Amino acid sequence: MANRVTGDEARRIKREHLGVGDRTKHRTRTAAPLKGLSREPGAQQRVYRFRVYPTAEQAAQLARTFGACRWVYNEGLALRAKAWEEHRVSLGFAETCRALTGWKRLPETVWLREASSTVLQQSLRHLDSAFSRFFRGSAKYPRRKSKHRSRDSATYVRSGFRWAEDPERPGTASVTLAKQTTPLDVRWSRAVPPGQLPVKLTVTRDRAGRFFLSVLVEEFISALPEAFLPDSREPKAVGLDLGLATLVTLDDGEKLPHPRLLRQYEKQLASLQRDLHRKRKGSKNREKARVRIARLYASIGDVRSDLLDRFTTRLVRENQVLVVEDLPIRNLARAATGRGSRRKAALNRSLSDAAWGELLRRLHYKCAWYGRTLVIVDRFFPSTRRCSSCHTKGPKLDVSIRAWTCTECGAAHDRDTNAAVNLREEGMRLYWTVAAALPPGQKPACVIRASDLVDLAPAA
Repeated sequence: MANRVTGDEARRIKREHLGVGDRTKHRTRTAAPLKGLSREPGAQQRVYRFRVYPTAEQAAQLARTFGACRWVYNEGLALRAKAWEEHRVSLGFAETCRALTGWKRLPETVWLREASSTVLQQSLRHLDSAFSRFFRGSAKYPRRKSKHRSRDSATYVRSGFRWAEDPERPGTASVTLAKQTTPLDVRWSRAVPPGQLPVKLTVTRDRAGRFFLSVLVEEFISALPEAFLPDSREPKAVGLDLGLATLVTLDDGEKLPHPRLLRQYEKQLASLQRDLHRKRKGSKNREKARVRIARLYASIGDVRSDLLDRFTTRLVRENQVLVVEDLPIRNLARAATGRGSRRKAALNRSLSDAAWGELLRRLHYKCAWYGRTLVIVDRFFPSTRRCSSCHTKGPKLDVSIRAWTCTECGAAHDRDTNAAVNLREEGMRLYWTVAAALPPGQKPACVIRASDLVDLAPAA
């Protein structure tokens, strides 16, 4: 890092210009990196999410905690940016924690003491993780959190909550958060692994005012029995073609209809938006109108999430290998500008409504949980215009063409079903190539990505 200030000069700048005190504890000990919790071999982390109904006092305390976490995150971001831009000094998690101690002592920010110190430190840890992703090149530079746009959340580590399991209902517990005296009213819709203390808890509040408790636990998830074709030892595979006319098309011709939830509720949303803009800014009626819109969006999101969850679980249970295409979702949904921007904006709404990224994310972690393999075919593989019968590569097809006939063999194809069949064949080719290179008895990884197999050119 060019012109970086280190040593005694850096410590002086931190102390005199940035308000970061020296490390007073354990002065004689060498600083050692923080160690995370040791995970048992074979255990996987899993999140269980439950609805929470806090009392008025608990909701007010949580609201103050959300605000404190957001303020600490933004202040830590500003401090680290100032340290580098003005003094060429790098700050890490430990320095921002020492700065947090100083902020609590200031008269104007003494209200930070109303929130648990571990929760505020976790907010700084999230900031440090954001910088780590930025330095690795996997994310953009961290941005400030907005009160009106960022999600309200607070993370409690094991020292920040009390977990008393109910002996009559194993897998449920009485949960009391730091700075609170009474347990939360948690609706245990399912049981978490009994006899274990969660790794951490995260309380969130969505834009509709609903509170949720996310419980992160470590458990051993049993792999599903291997799925084979009838009277064969060949793994059962399925090709999935994602689209907008039909959300997902399988290689056997089955199609999952696109729910088009945003289009279904667009008139109701437009009416609520007009009603919102008629209200005076800052008024209680405007807040009521905003909550009505947020509740409708929350309902749409719940329906979409339930649909994707049921569909992906069924696919993972029924098949051993799942094949999808590597779609450039971020490029497809880029902002609409210039000529045809209104048409592009409508396409972006359809892409957002389809939630391709969420569907692929759920397939990814469910395959890892249950011992399945997800094969991601290269995005330049001609799945749509290649004949699945004779493998002849035809001309490019306009999006409006939903069925076509091969000029070589005369086979009639449905556009999406043909693409799903081609994806399955190409995915199995990659699967067997990877499996053949492994030692006997070893299974392929849960994800096989064609872009990582540089020596394997896609079939024509």
